[in-house]
Amino acid sequence: MVFTNRKLMVLGLCVALQACTQIDDYMLGKDNTPKPSPLPTITQKANLVDHWSLPVSKPSKTSTYLKLKPVIRGSTIYTANANGMVQAINRVDGHVLWSKQLKDGVVSGPTVSEGLVAVGTNRSKVMLLGATDGSELKSLKVSGDALSKPVIKNHKAIVKTIDGNLYAFDLKTGSKLWTSEHGTPHLILKASSSPVVRGSMVLVGFSDGKLDAVDVQTGRVDWQRSIAYASGFSDVERLVDIDADPIVQGDIVYLATYQGYVGAMSLSTGEFLWRKPASVYKNLALDANTLYLTDSNDVLWAFNKQSGQVKWKQESLKARGLTEPVLMGHYLIVGDKTGFLHVVATQNGELVSRAQLSGPIDIAPAVAGNNIYVMTANGKLNRFSVS
Repeated sequence: MVFTNRKLMVLGLCVALQACTQIDDYMLGKDNTPKPSPLPTITQKANLVDHWSLPVSKPSKTSTYLKLKPVIRGSTIYTANANGMVQAINRVDGHVLWSKQLKDGVVSGPTVSEGLVAVGTNRSKVMLLGATDGSELKSLKVSGDALSKPVIKNHKAIVKTIDGNLYAFDLKTGSKLWTSEHGTPHLILKASSSPVVRGSMVLVGFSDGKLDAVDVQTGRVDWQRSIAYASGFSDVERLVDIDADPIVQGDIVYLATYQGYVGAMSLSTGEFLWRKPASVYKNLALDANTLYLTDSNDVLWAFNKQSGQVKWKQESLKARGLTEPVLMGHYLIVGDKTGFLHVVATQNGELVSRAQLSGPIDIAPAVAGNNIYVMTANGKLNRFSVS
């Protein structure tokens, strides 16, 4: 747990967060996380091929719950880690194109767009680097750490901070265009959803369970919807953070909250098309027909995206500290805190392959074509393919 301005408490996530006695143990430094069950025996229906492993940073124990998923652009994969190292690497052979060691640690990113790489730091800044050489271009000062990935769109940087503020900056000058102040409860989770730009509107979820639609030009809040409502007596029981990035498809936004709901909402009416009880703090995945998620108990779910009907759930990886699910064709890819990379069939949730890596996987893998890129907590970037 850390304190910001002595008011805001950021709570690191443990699997059994709901029980107050367990939270007391967690705050006192005791590990009360349930032990994962032994992995079930599976019939290998896909083969994970290990191509290379590259040291990219020193081992880190602070990356858990941070959104540091690598980003692939063309033949380059961009990585950032909690120790402040940002790199561009050839994704085919693992050759390092450039490295930049920042003075501060990194808490979110990288975001790669418009020739820039953006990362949020633990000093309440967003650093803008050149995508071709890693040169430091600008430092954007904000009111709190940006635990959600910055957004670069239409020559603007959109940044949401831990204290519930939303900023827009001009990328050319670095000047602040506007600030939208939403606020935040004094107890929140150490996770945060990123804003989503849709036309002239920025959709942004906050830690009080509300979704704001903000005008991208002025910062004015056009409308606000409550996605989940706090209930219970303790602050922990009342946590309803929106930590998964909203996914917008046409007029529908798919979103989820912690200790609340997962659902599909119409942007034109503000009404839910469907909504199911769920507790989620990791990003969702969406294909043509199905919404996938990892819940706070590390159960994988698949929902029909039109009706919300449950297609399947996979419970054999409970308490393994799963990453968000990442789509790769007919497979879902997830990593876990014990260092296993799992391949799951999207059709029925069946475990079809796994591989043991050299360290815990607490950052979501990145996928390009038939290739999977995985960062481990011991500082290595690994390339696999599925055959």
